[in-house]
Amino acid sequence: MKKILVLGGTNFFGKKAVQLLLDKGYEVTVATRGNNPIPFEDKVQHIVLDASDSLHAGWQAVQAQQWDAVFDNICYNAEDAHIRIEKLGQQLKHYYFTSSLATYMGDKDGYVEADFNPLTYEINPHKTVDYGEGKRQAEQVLFTQAPFQVTAFRFPIVLDNDDYTKRLHSYVDKALKHETIQFNNPDAKINFVKGSSAANAIVWAIENEQAGSFNISSHDAITRQTFIEWLEEMTGQTIKVDYTDETITGSPFNTRHHWYLNSDKIAEAGFQLDNLASWLKPLMKDLVDGMRAQ
Repeated sequence: MKKILVLGGTNFFGKKAVQLLLDKGYEVTVATRGNNPIPFEDKVQHIVLDASDSLHAGWQAVQAQQWDAVFDNICYNAEDAHIRIEKLGQQLKHYYFTSSLATYMGDKDGYVEADFNPLTYEINPHKTVDYGEGKRQAEQVLFTQAPFQVTAFRFPIVLDNDDYTKRLHSYVDKALKHETIQFNNPDAKINFVKGSSAANAIVWAIENEQAGSFNISSHDAITRQTFIEWLEEMTGQTIKVDYTDETITGSPFNTRHHWYLNSDKIAEAGFQLDNLASWLKPLMKDLVDGMRAQ
């Protein structure tokens, strides 16, 4: 039975991944700052840890044990990555962490893993570190310096009923309130991953000891116009849409160009991808029904 440490794992798809690991009989320890209740009753061990603080006392409890695998949902930048190497280097066989579609730069009709190579990426210490740059730097440090095996999960926007950011919820809410939705480009394509599918991919990679970078998304992508059509179908009403060249705020799925992943690599390795319509339409309908019942 593998002994697995999860850094962050009490919210959204991290929580789903922990539950899957428990269902499969793994010995799971969850490390969090301790600010929120642990939702797994007495089924997991808990370490109170601020993983961004190399001097935090919780690291002593982490280093006191050997781990078959670590899944890290809270590594955001080069500093975090350096701490992981320092603290886990002698206790770990394989490290898996959440990266992002945001590692990719430029306009392309479907990013593949080779479009960002952490082995050749040079960190510019003067560059502003936003979310995407933080993930690029974290990958660069981990893949070039870690003494353990590394796997990076490059996710697009993750959606589900329990998405605490409520991004899809916001579009459903606008549609039901007959408010205008704004996008820059009706033909720009996008894809997503369902929270449960993200969790399944994490556990699949751990079980199969997959190493390297993996895009994990729906098999297909849709235009913003198709997204609106599906939302109209699920709400049963015509939606007001403003396709504009102006700068847009409050539209979290908006970009001026394509913004989606090609996930053929993980599919060819044996992981089953979902088609968007199979889960995004039902999810929209669930949200519609929930909001109308309120």
